[in-house]
Amino acid sequence: MTTKPSTLALRMAALSAAWLLQAPAQAGLVSGSWDPAFGDALFGLSWAVHAELRVPDNACTDLSGPQSTTSGDCAGATLLGVFLRLYDSASGAPDWSNPASYTSSLFDAAAYGVCDTSVALDPAYTSRCGAYFGNYFNLQALRIEGGSVVGLQADVLAPFVTQVSFGGPTLLLPTSAQGHDFSLAFTLNGPQLTCVTCPDGPVQSQLDGLRQFLVTYTSNDTSAPKFRDSAGNALGVLLDQDGNVLGRSTSINGPLAVPEPGSLGLVAAALAASALLRRRRV
Repeated sequence: MTTKPSTLALRMAALSAAWLLQAPAQAGLVSGSWDPAFGDALFGLSWAVHAELRVPDNACTDLSGPQSTTSGDCAGATLLGVFLRLYDSASGAPDWSNPASYTSSLFDAAAYGVCDTSVALDPAYTSRCGAYFGNYFNLQALRIEGGSVVGLQADVLAPFVTQVSFGGPTLLLPTSAQGHDFSLAFTLNGPQLTCVTCPDGPVQSQLDGLRQFLVTYTSNDTSAPKFRDSAGNALGVLLDQDGNVLGRSTSINGPLAVPEPGSLGLVAAALAASALLRRRRV
């Protein structure tokens, strides 16, 4: 029964030891994307989340594991914006680089954006959040692995209402949400979407098939990724539905990146250390 932990240990060893072109150990913006289906309780409903954080330019991302955002090197980290899209599964997952993903589309998708007051005058956020700026977030901790932020613990203090009226007939957006209201929170291992008004009481979304993708930057925008591949593309961390690190990739649906030849020696050393640790456990 040691196969899964050992496999993850090897991946984490490679993640922490072998990625080239690493910038200085500082961080700025962190961009995260999550994309699961809701589950049997609301069949045909999918949801996707995009979040952006600001991490202090200090030793925060040199740490490992859960880190408080109220004290220590990660103190002052701020959740800048959360963007939620509920959509009929048949309409396909959103591309967060496309501005249309931040707007609702009749009748298959409802888009929401809530942002922190600290970015209320930033055009990058006013274009996506409209008038929804405030103290919506209770960010408590970050999870750091291999020099990157791979998780956050936060409450999103805003309701997500799918039964709306624009002065005419009431609309259900999207139709698969059946007019229910939702709440959103983040754990260090992934997000949680809850149907608050479902008939049998609050129902939490299933996370089967969830893929998580977070990119850490060394600037307050996306111009300077902390990790790059040999072609200069930004590398983020892929995680599975349980928060286990799978490796690095250039996109949420992309293949895992392969270390450059010059890094293979580091990988071999990391794998040897992991093998030794595995034998000790046995």
